[in-house]
Amino acid sequence: MAKGCEAPWTDLIVSSADNRTSCCCFFQGAGQKTFGADGSFPSLMAARNSPEFNALRQYQAGGPHVRGCEGCAHNVEMGEGRRQHYYDYLPFGALSDRQQANLDLVLGEHAGGAVRLESRPLRYLIYFSWFCNLSCTICNEVGTRDFKPDALPDDLFERWRDDLAAALLVDCIGGEPFAIPPAIAFMRKFVADPELASVRLRLTTNGTLLHKHLSWLKAKERVSFNVSIDSIGAGYDTLRVGGRWDQVRDNLLAVRDLIRSERPEWTLGTNALITRTAIPYLPEFARFHVEEGIGAFFQTLRQDRGNEESLYREDVLAYPSLLAEVPGWEDYFDEAIEIFERGTCPKVFDRVEFPDPGASLVGFREQLRLAAVDPIHRADPFGRKVAEVTRSEDILSLMIGNVGKAGGTVGMVGPWAEFTSPDPDFGVVARLNFQGGVPGGGVIGLRLIWPATLPATTRYCHSVVYEVQPFRVLRWTESRDNGERVVDMVIKSLSPAGGDATLLLTLMNARATERNLLPCRLEVWVA
Repeated sequence: MAKGCEAPWTDLIVSSADNRTSCCCFFQGAGQKTFGADGSFPSLMAARNSPEFNALRQYQAGGPHVRGCEGCAHNVEMGEGRRQHYYDYLPFGALSDRQQANLDLVLGEHAGGAVRLESRPLRYLIYFSWFCNLSCTICNEVGTRDFKPDALPDDLFERWRDDLAAALLVDCIGGEPFAIPPAIAFMRKFVADPELASVRLRLTTNGTLLHKHLSWLKAKERVSFNVSIDSIGAGYDTLRVGGRWDQVRDNLLAVRDLIRSERPEWTLGTNALITRTAIPYLPEFARFHVEEGIGAFFQTLRQDRGNEESLYREDVLAYPSLLAEVPGWEDYFDEAIEIFERGTCPKVFDRVEFPDPGASLVGFREQLRLAAVDPIHRADPFGRKVAEVTRSEDILSLMIGNVGKAGGTVGMVGPWAEFTSPDPDFGVVARLNFQGGVPGGGVIGLRLIWPATLPATTRYCHSVVYEVQPFRVLRWTESRDNGERVVDMVIKSLSPAGGDATLLLTLMNARATERNLLPCRLEVWVA
């Protein structure tokens, strides 16, 4: 009998831009390709019963281990007493005969540990492409969006229509779905089809374009709006580059009014990431949602290729030293928590009860309080320089290899070291060896210096220490010194003291097909 995560039986996530089809946003193992090597697009059941899906279901039913679910609270390896239930598939109102039969079949196949399925998914998450009308500073898609333009086929609705009729929920995602023509066509057909009336359409959107589409969306009784806003007022305008809070506010209120007057089965909620920029606006955020009767929930940031340096600047939960840039941060949390606790706003979207926003903020506040008193986050190792590399040629000598799928050219252009690759995931890896242990009690400062001006079509590469090694970035700051760009990284070794250690610094593509300038100087400092 299956005792593991339900997702391989219930969910299907299909993404065009990163050419991956899976069942969970956090699954890190092998996923099926969305498109075949010849560009073909498989049938739904061919995707659902792919070798990758079958192996994962076998594992979650107690079979051989499959990499990718490690540490997840829903994983079979958590055991019966500790494993968290993945999702409650409660009816979204009355179900059609087709939906009920499929729901019963899915639950039966999961309970029996079936590997090859006859059922259709209960939930679809469809990423049509990564095209978007905004360039949000913390988005995990922005860095590689221009080089992953693939979109799902224009006739996706026709291909999957009969399968979709057995679903409970279909979530349309981008990028921004209302900025992607194939997504708009799909949604319009979905709304107009009477045989899909009982299937809930969920729209994960930035909300900037809703005013252009509400007239035809009103034809469908079951629609859910999941609107990503991250902040409110000036905080929104800073984080969500290209958007206007006043327009998004008006759109949220228009949907809210339709729920109250015409569409009681619609649901509306916003989500926000916990960021340095957003903290001062938390009270205003809470007040808006309570006063206007709009649900909200908070999420943590997620590091992906291309957004690493943005997270170093914004992710206060991972890099608590950023709180020094937000005087009175606790007061903002306290006021927002009080507003949420004193008022009420909807807590249920799509029959799932999300964490209470006030309670979530309490948890984040306590996590940050503990971090704020930890002296490690105040460490300042930039007191004495213990090593340096001062020429671009010598910087190149530190490189031990590349990462990424496609190749690139690495070498000198004029007086500087650089690389160019069409692969947005390309980078070069520098190795720093510490014999006899990492100095400074295991906390070092890494200073990277670039020239003040760049040649045309050249960018500063991204500097990243990925946490798959025994080192942890405590702080990352960017400044200018006599015009030169300076990046200071405070890094803590997690290796036993006194033992040899190797730090891998990855210098990643800032923009594919353009030159990426490596630092012209590298320095190691200790307190």
